[in-house]
Amino acid sequence: MPRIEAPTIAEHRDQRRAALLAAGHELVLSGGPRAVTMTAVAARAGLSRTAVYEYFASTEDLLAAVLGERMTAWTAEVEGELAAAQNPQEKVATYVRVSLELIKDGSHGLLVLLSAETLPTHVRRQLSELHATLAAPLSSAVRDLGVPDVDLATRYVQGVVEAAARRIEPGQDIFAETSTATQFVIAGVQALASDS
Repeated sequence: MPRIEAPTIAEHRDQRRAALLAAGHELVLSGGPRAVTMTAVAARAGLSRTAVYEYFASTEDLLAAVLGERMTAWTAEVEGELAAAQNPQEKVATYVRVSLELIKDGSHGLLVLLSAETLPTHVRRQLSELHATLAAPLSSAVRDLGVPDVDLATRYVQGVVEAAARRIEPGQDIFAETSTATQFVIAGVQALASDS
């Protein structure tokens, strides 16, 4: 029986799962999703290959869990930042800024890499639900600004964020891109609200 290095078995299992997710995250960022194998994750986490299967049925399940954990963290960060915003316009601007800041730590690259992969339907459904949760604070702010088609405006805002992200990744100045993207988004959302 493996040595338990935590006060309880539940905490031990949580620590091991966290170590596997961290290893998967590091492997994706350094080598892309194809670098994530059960053997590679086990080696990076300092566990046996069979230990990985105690927590994840397949590489696809592990990749989904890695992205799910990151999206949950992003959602918490976005919600925390937006809670401090004074009005809906400031919330939209904050959403753009926080989303683009994800690029600095490689998180956007993880999202792009994993979303580009062919994952099983149940995994894609799970990730789609997580993405909807991530977009919820933006949708709420857009609704509060009086935009009649919230889904359309939210998708446009996310499209601008993705376009700015593609410019930042090869080396464009993140502050200039964030400022420009924010101005563009605010003007666009306000135009949609005034058309109603």
